[in-house]
Amino acid sequence: MIEKILPEFLTDILKNKLDYNYVYEIRIRSQLPIIVNYGGRYYYLNSEGVGGRDDGSIVTDRKMLEAIIYRAADYSMYAVNNQLKHSFITVTGGIRIGICGELVIEDQKIKSVKNFTSLVIRIPHEVNNCALTAYHFIAQDEIYNSLIISPPGCGKTTFLRDIARLLSQSDFIRNTLIIDERYEIASCYNGIPQLNVGKFTDVISNCDKLYGFEQGIRAMKPDVIITDELANQSDLDAVIYAAGCGVKIIASAHAYDHTDLINKPGFDNIIKKRLFERFVVLSNKRGPGTYEGVYDNQFNKIYIP
Repeated sequence: MIEKILPEFLTDILKNKLDYNYVYEIRIRSQLPIIVNYGGRYYYLNSEGVGGRDDGSIVTDRKMLEAIIYRAADYSMYAVNNQLKHSFITVTGGIRIGICGELVIEDQKIKSVKNFTSLVIRIPHEVNNCALTAYHFIAQDEIYNSLIISPPGCGKTTFLRDIARLLSQSDFIRNTLIIDERYEIASCYNGIPQLNVGKFTDVISNCDKLYGFEQGIRAMKPDVIITDELANQSDLDAVIYAAGCGVKIIASAHAYDHTDLINKPGFDNIIKKRLFERFVVLSNKRGPGTYEGVYDNQFNKIYIP
């Protein structure tokens, strides 16, 4: 919950001067104005809400920034250090905080982060049925290997979360495994998903995708694996491994469209193999999660809004 980590006066502005349902991000930088992503656009935060100019905006000092991080860690930096080494902390309610600062290196390994300079508080919003239109094309009767593509901040993670929930509402029981590398889909806190990912869903958090796919398939025998942000060859190897095991995959990747996707290292080979049978393209044109289309494995349009 946001009131657990922010000063009371900031919480009051966000909850009482704004419609909190449209607060997506809070960006806090030492000695600089606080910026809020409100309804998909960035604004300066002020005592009356938000504005397009920095006149009267609230400026953060280092003391406030550090206090927010310590409160997010429940005053135990040691307890969250494994996450902190990867530049984020997940707190109750599914809120995820990305952190910038000075890396502490020992024996050529990252041990922690100190001298914090900025953070971004990403506030998840469950949008039930936001994936329902695409669901009819990718998982209604038969699950298709599917890749959700969009630029950052366009609703891919919210979409994946809703797909997991919808799979649990199917007439057929489909065991779903979420590989939640950075606690973004289910946002488990102390072993409990903070967001609704369905009653037939298992979650492995805080592991790289290749490990999660290999061990998850062996241990949990899922019908489908859902994961976020395929980014490198190791991630793609995990997908290839799962497909070879007969497990369906629904994943996401950063790209503006299929042309941009093909130009990303490693993806051209995956696409040529036609491993993914469906592609869902999202944008931010009419707000996060705007459908641009659903395509088959040859990028033929099968749904255009």
